[in-house]
Amino acid sequence: MNISTFIHELFRKYPYLLLSNVLLVVVVNFIGAVSLFTLAPIIDFFINPDLENASEVTLEMVSFILSIGLSATLGNFLGVFLIFQVLKNVLNICARYMMLHTKYSVLRDLTMGTFTDFFNARWLFFSSNKQGMLLNTFSRELGVTGDAFGAMGLFFASFVEVFCYLLIPVYISWQVTGISFVVALLFALPFMALGKLSYRLGQKNTSTSNDVSSVIQESFALAKVIMGYGKQSKSVEMLGYNFDRHRQVTMKSQILRIATPFLYEPLGLLVVIIALLVGRELKVPLSELAVLLWSLKNAVPLLGAIVRDKNALTNFLPSYEQIKLLRAQAKEFHQESGDRQFTALERSITVEDLSFSYPEAEPTLAGVNLEILKGQMVGFVGASGAGKSTLIDLLFGFHQPQKGRITIDGIAIEDFDVNSYRGKIGYVPQDPVLFNMSIRDNLLWAKDDATEEEIIEACRLANADDFIRIFPDGYDTLLGDRGVRLSGGQCQRVALARAIVRKPELLVLDEATSSLDSGSERLIQKAIEAIAQETTVIAIAHRLSTIANADYIYVLHDGQVVEEGAYEDLIRQDGRFKYMTQQQMLVVK
Repeated sequence: MNISTFIHELFRKYPYLLLSNVLLVVVVNFIGAVSLFTLAPIIDFFINPDLENASEVTLEMVSFILSIGLSATLGNFLGVFLIFQVLKNVLNICARYMMLHTKYSVLRDLTMGTFTDFFNARWLFFSSNKQGMLLNTFSRELGVTGDAFGAMGLFFASFVEVFCYLLIPVYISWQVTGISFVVALLFALPFMALGKLSYRLGQKNTSTSNDVSSVIQESFALAKVIMGYGKQSKSVEMLGYNFDRHRQVTMKSQILRIATPFLYEPLGLLVVIIALLVGRELKVPLSELAVLLWSLKNAVPLLGAIVRDKNALTNFLPSYEQIKLLRAQAKEFHQESGDRQFTALERSITVEDLSFSYPEAEPTLAGVNLEILKGQMVGFVGASGAGKSTLIDLLFGFHQPQKGRITIDGIAIEDFDVNSYRGKIGYVPQDPVLFNMSIRDNLLWAKDDATEEEIIEACRLANADDFIRIFPDGYDTLLGDRGVRLSGGQCQRVALARAIVRKPELLVLDEATSSLDSGSERLIQKAIEAIAQETTVIAIAHRLSTIANADYIYVLHDGQVVEEGAYEDLIRQDGRFKYMTQQQMLVVK
């Protein structure tokens, strides 16, 4: 991507917002340019108060001031000059405000659009990208892109301002202006060539920033493991290494941007000197030469600013490119959805000849057939890697099967509006992720309109109400990040209550007791058995005691259903399920 493409995309998306900026910048710079013409009569008044042999510019300004009903005096010209300067500065403030307003309006739109695209994608989008990269996109790259919008505004404002400032010297003496401009352009060429270097630094900046965010995100997520292994120093070392790489690239980028105007400043002096010498040779009147030199003095530094902002834009482009790339990828993985509203499970969920494999991997599920009847508790068991969690993901609609189909009451799952369907599901993952808010707010997150009675009833069913009432703040107890202030069993019971409060048509338990102590497991099992009497339950179980009372059990192995039936029937088959119960020292009920 180049700068012209970036600017074209913005103008195509936000034409009115950006055009209003353009118009205001043009007005500001036009007023600034006109104000310079008032310098000529002021200088002529000081040289010759009766304005004999005054320059053409002075005579034109005298004619103008007389036409608006003022007398041609030094005081009036000084007053007009001051008014123009004040007006220009006030409008300049307005223009800068509009630039900031545009920057943050576009940045908000880009942030919300990116966030929406991400969460409208299938789960595969999140599982196939580094979390640190996704985090860095929001923590840094969007901010950098916002800076690019600001740089673009300044770039355009400087461009218009230079154009207006150069119109005045051209009007006074095109020969002086032409020679001065050619000199400035020749000296600007080496700076323009820095664009490619700036772009490469921008790419490295984005890449190294992704690495820093990845280390931080992973270290926070695995903080207990890191501390448990006593490897804090290793994480600090990794962060230091990646931060140093990012720092080196960032410093080079910023020095390049900061140095450009300073390196360009001597060029401004050279152009003014050349203009002065050429103007003297061409016998340009002193008053007009003063206006010409003043214009060039303002224009040449702006050329340096244009080069600086152009290089800054080039440096920022990789950030915008990463955002575009991720948004395009998210749209490629867009979650497909039907338009049929899901209201209730009437009869059953059926899986027919289902096969699924992840990209560039062996099949995870192959030819799976099963049925989940309404009101039943159905268990899925099997060794790690058997395909249990993938099957649940398919039941959620996170993935699309390569073969076969899933139907709900005879209707293909993809025909339903995916959010209306998921809105009727209660989900308790193995890792009971809770939000950093109160217990009550965690439950209200699942069901916005839940009453106090419904919240308490859900917690009673989940065997959570008793321990919640012991807390000084009760249901208003803040849980901390991921529920860190609760024990594992307490977290799991609050997560179960969060699922129950929705009064779901389908309750999905993904190894909800695998990491609990026996006491917490018994409480969860008791809660599950009570809930199973009121709704349809799907339970992935590592501990087989969790599904001892299940109506039906499917045993998966290498992506296939190898056994199925009730608990007692599977025990009598003397197959894989019985072997699993023996491993866990379980007996027939």
